[in-house]
Amino acid sequence: MKIYRTKDIGVIDRLYMEKTGVRQQDLIDRAALAFVQAFICEEKKPGRVLVVAGPGNNGSDARSVARLLPEHGWKTDLWDFSDKDMLEGQQAEWTAYLGTLSSGIVVVDGLFGSGLTRPVTGPYAQIIEGINSLDTKVYAVDIPSGLPGDGMPFTSGAVVKASATFTFQFPKLSFFFAENYPYVGRWEVLDIGMGGMVYPEVETPFRMTEESDIHNLFPRKRHPFSFKNNYGHALLIAGSVGKMGAAILSARSCLRVGTGLLTAHLPGRGEIPMQTSLPEAMVSLDSHRDVAGDLPQGLLTPKPPYTAIGAGPGLGKSPETADLLLNLLKWCGNKTPCPSLVLDADALNIISEHPGMMEHLPRGTVLTPHPGEFDRLARASGMARAESSYLRAIQAIEMAVEHKIIVVLKGRYTLIATPTAPHWFNPAGNPAMATAGSGDVLTGIILGLLAQGYESRTAAVLGVWLHARAGDRAAAEGRFLLAGDIIENL
Repeated sequence: MKIYRTKDIGVIDRLYMEKTGVRQQDLIDRAALAFVQAFICEEKKPGRVLVVAGPGNNGSDARSVARLLPEHGWKTDLWDFSDKDMLEGQQAEWTAYLGTLSSGIVVVDGLFGSGLTRPVTGPYAQIIEGINSLDTKVYAVDIPSGLPGDGMPFTSGAVVKASATFTFQFPKLSFFFAENYPYVGRWEVLDIGMGGMVYPEVETPFRMTEESDIHNLFPRKRHPFSFKNNYGHALLIAGSVGKMGAAILSARSCLRVGTGLLTAHLPGRGEIPMQTSLPEAMVSLDSHRDVAGDLPQGLLTPKPPYTAIGAGPGLGKSPETADLLLNLLKWCGNKTPCPSLVLDADALNIISEHPGMMEHLPRGTVLTPHPGEFDRLARASGMARAESSYLRAIQAIEMAVEHKIIVVLKGRYTLIATPTAPHWFNPAGNPAMATAGSGDVLTGIILGLLAQGYESRTAAVLGVWLHARAGDRAAAEGRFLLAGDIIENL
């Protein structure tokens, strides 16, 4: 699903109406009907509802909602603030009205839409503050009033704090950033019949992954006469003393996602834990007992067998390991073609401490940082500190473009930033996945897909989705997760 910029939503409306003959009022009616249907699914028992409408199309949607709700048994109070000349006279009445409300009322916010270009101040800000003062559920029509559709809130002005937002046809970019959650709440995209058309006149660099995208990518059909060598040979360089669990989790998820063969290169004392926990994996042992410091012997043969390499889970940051990573990147630079590469965790931390390594990253390398790891990478790359998750996402895209790599910026809506648009937000996943080892599992999944021949961008988009959906499936059992639960639900 495309994520359009705010400035383009009006253009899309116009193009749709020109191509179909549908009138503006028809779109308003569709939006209002979709909103009401979603609303009554949430609020199953009719009661009293306050609908706040403002100027512009958003206000028109809200007024249509107010007309429809009584048909479903709702006692509806409509406050229409669309006439600016009447606004000051309405203030005292509005304040008095709020003072009489019971806690049982539900609010529908349709004051302003996504096209705001300045903060909400003055009388309209007082209206928003009145809504926020109520101890009740607030449902936003398309977007919470006062929140821009792109990026972050203004540094001043009022914004409605919605419990839920029902947006129309396309998600807003601002919904995907953590700082906006207190305003947006839970959000849902409602279909109003405009999604079936293609709008080549309007380009957007952002997408939200949908299940239909995944069906187009995976699974590749397995030939009945195929065997393990047809599905790649992954090399995982991972583990250090006290952190062998990360290597085991990553190795297990790599095999679970369908990789034909896996060799785990480990510190000397990692052999027994790995072969006891995961007998399906082959083991390459480093000459160092507690850390990995040597290039695996398999890479030094005339024809290395590996189709993809992953490094980082539990690896540690010892000087020997930093040398290993640099030698690995140089080896890849001299190998044509180089096996696909995914780097995570301590591999990223080592690069942050040795910024020159960024220049050795092979084209198409997949990096999988969480926000803290990314900030360290960004600083090492000469970027200013990101003051918001929106700016961090922009930096991830800049990093991907500059180095021609894939940056998987992990979070609630993980961003897969690519050298060329589109850049993908992943909507699946849940807070129960915020647990030790979850990222190691993701690294193994992406490594396994790369080993099977999936192109880097595809492996990242697909891997993030599979990881998140497996987490959703595991969380459906109603308990907090261990990272291994994600693997078992792949």
